[in-house]
Amino acid sequence: MQPRKPDVDTASATPRDRIMVAAVELAGQDGVHRVTMSAVAARAKVSRPTLYGYFPDVAHVLQAWVESEVSQVQARLQDVLDPDADPVEVLSAYIDLQLAYFADSPTRALITVAALGSPPQSVARHIEVFQSDVRGLLVDLQTRARLRPGVDVDLLAGLVVAGITAVAPHVVSRRLTALEARKGLLDLLLHGALPADRG
Repeated sequence: MQPRKPDVDTASATPRDRIMVAAVELAGQDGVHRVTMSAVAARAKVSRPTLYGYFPDVAHVLQAWVESEVSQVQARLQDVLDPDADPVEVLSAYIDLQLAYFADSPTRALITVAALGSPPQSVARHIEVFQSDVRGLLVDLQTRARLRPGVDVDLLAGLVVAGITAVAPHVVSRRLTALEARKGLLDLLLHGALPADRG
């Protein structure tokens, strides 16, 4: 499967953007660990001194790209936060945006998930904001008595974030659609895996 090209107009892009796009395209073709700075410079049509003026190595190029991607996703996520809407619908839309991001490009998903394993500080801040937003939605549900008494919303918010990472590979492999993954994740998190009449 060919990776989707990153959304950058390379004709008018800055050298820094062209470098990031080149690294991501090469990672999609050859794998992250086979990308070299020489190949990135050639693909981005920049000199090696220019490349090294921006980034010391491939890992830093990909890290900068992930930071840029996560910032864009976070901005889109803020658009769905509606204080007047049903919190479950907002949470669903929030998760849908995350999963659509992964479904859109397997290359993007693999690079991003790899980075999220030990995220750089700027990416970690976005994850904290996302978890805080999810927690706010869960607190709203709790205030409306739509969660069972005693539910730890901090723990549940962490599980939502971890759950998105866990279901993302199923979306990327097309085992599940983004909608099926979101429904399954919310069903497990909000209703559990045991039958209601287990008593």
